[in-house]
Amino acid sequence: MELLVATLAHTARGANEEALAQVRLVVDTMKNVTGMMNARLYAGRDGETCYFILTSWEDEEFWLKAQERHNPRDLLLNSSSELLTAAPEQWQMQYLWGYSRPSAQPTVAAAHLATVRPDATERIQRAWIESLQRQATQPALAFAFLTRGRNAGTASHGINGSSSAQENTNRSTFLNLLSWSGETQQKDFYADQQYKTFRGYLNQVGMERIIMLEPHP
Repeated sequence: MELLVATLAHTARGANEEALAQVRLVVDTMKNVTGMMNARLYAGRDGETCYFILTSWEDEEFWLKAQERHNPRDLLLNSSSELLTAAPEQWQMQYLWGYSRPSAQPTVAAAHLATVRPDATERIQRAWIESLQRQATQPALAFAFLTRGRNAGTASHGINGSSSAQENTNRSTFLNLLSWSGETQQKDFYADQQYKTFRGYLNQVGMERIIMLEPHP
C-alpha cells in the first residue's frame, strides 16, 4: 500500500535563501531512490519559517529500506542543523482520499495536522472524507489529499509503558493538505458553513495545527 512520509522542518528567521537551497538539495538527492514515487516541497508563508517535504513511496517496505540513507529528516539534520530551530517532525501515513483539478495551478496551500483521541478517530475520518468530497464538487480546490498515520517518533516514546505514553501511541494523526489557485478560492473554501461545523467538531475531539504554505515546484 502506498505510503506518505511527511517531514516538517522549522528554520531560523533571516536565513530563507540558504535554508531553501539546503532543503532543495535534500529533495533532489532523493528523486532517484528506488521505490519513491514523487516528492513535493512546500515553504511556509504568512510568517511561517518552515519547509514541508512530502514523499510518496510504493509501499512501506521500500521506505524501510531507504530510510537509513535517504530519510529527509536525517538528511536535514546532517546538512542543515545550524539552520534548524528544532529537530524536524515526521509522520508516516496512508492515503484516505485525494483530489486534483488539472485546469487549476496551485499557488497557495495549507496543511492541517490533527491528532484525534482514539474513540473519535473513525467518526472523524468519515466526517472529514464526506466534507472534502462535498467541497470537491465546487471549483475552489486545486489539489488536496487526506492521510492518516502516526508521528514517526511516537512508538519510541511509548516504550516506557506509562499511561500518557500509551495514550499518545494510540492516537492517530490526520494530515489534510489543501491547495488553491489563489487566496480568493482559499477564503471561499474556509467560509463554507458546513466545513466550519466539521472543524468545530474536530477541535472538540482532537488538537489541530494549521500551517500556511506555498508550493515550490
